[in-house]
Parts: sequence; C-alpha cells; structure tokens
Amino acid sequence: MFVLIWIRKIYKALSADASPPAIAFAVLFGLTLGFIPVWSGLGLFLIASTLIFRVQVSTMLLAFALAKILYALGTSRLFLPVGEGLHATEGLKGFWTWFLNLPVIAWFSLDRLAVLGGAAVGIALGLLLFWPICALVNGYRRYVHEKVSQNRFFKWLTNFWFIKALRFIFIGMESA
Repeated sequence: MFVLIWIRKIYKALSADASPPAIAFAVLFGLTLGFIPVWSGLGLFLIASTLIFRVQVSTMLLAFALAKILYALGTSRLFLPVGEGLHATEGLKGFWTWFLNLPVIAWFSLDRLAVLGGAAVGIALGLLLFWPICALVNGYRRYVHEKVSQNRFFKWLTNFWFIKALRFIFIGMESA
C-alpha cells in the first residue's frame, strides 16, 4: 500500500502545476537533507526552509529517502574526506574562520567535517541533476502526458471499470 501511495504522489508531482525548476529544487533539498544528519542544525534549517520556499514535499521526501539509502549503502564514507578537503584547503582557512563564526551559521554544525562534506556532496549532486530533472519533467509533460491522454486507444481503454478503479487508487477522487 505504501508503494501505491508513493507512485500516486510521484504522478501528482509530475502532472501538477508546479514548475519543473520547483520539482528539481525539491530534489536538491531532499538530497542535501538526506546526506546530512537530520538533527544537525543544517538539517533542521532545511526542514524549516521547506515551509518558507515552495518545495514539492513529496518529491523532496522521495529524494530524501533515496539519499538516505545511498547514505546507508556507504556513500557516507565520502563525506568525511570531502569535508576535510574543504576545511583543510589553505586558501579557504580565512573564509572558514569568518564563515563558521557568523551568528546563525555557527548553529549549522558545519564545523563537523561529515556534515560539511555531506552538504557539499548533496548540493553538488542536486545541482548536477537540476537541469536533467527539469528536462525530464518537461519531456514527460509535453510528450507522455499529452500524447497518452489524447490517444484513441487510451480513451477506449479508460472506459473499463477495472481501469477506473485503478485510476481511483492511483490518482484519487478527482479523476474517478
């Protein structure tokens, strides 16, 4: 049942009126949150930021879950060397001294190398996936959603009671 709910939420996110950059931004939020400890200061800030910015929560939670699975499978071993590399760079020592002592930034736990490395990897991966996700959502909305819904066979197929029941399960009341 849980899988059906997630499929329904993904379908709604792809077919909703949210812009493709908003969906890609939600993936960036979810990946960054998934690669850091949730109860760190930065994790709590990202959770609070989802209320401020228009973030697709279901897409963010899906990216968060996938990132936590990757985190558990061993990508967390990358975060400490990345954080150490960012902290130990000789040219950035003055920046980190200034930045980590700012009033609010000090609460984000960025002095912990694993948190800094996880945030850097999450942001980098989210930025790498930003434009491909926008293109994927645009392509889905332009080609798949439009072409399938206008197809004569699809219209004939959707008149069956079994398909109407499946549509009710996956999409909800508004399309039944």
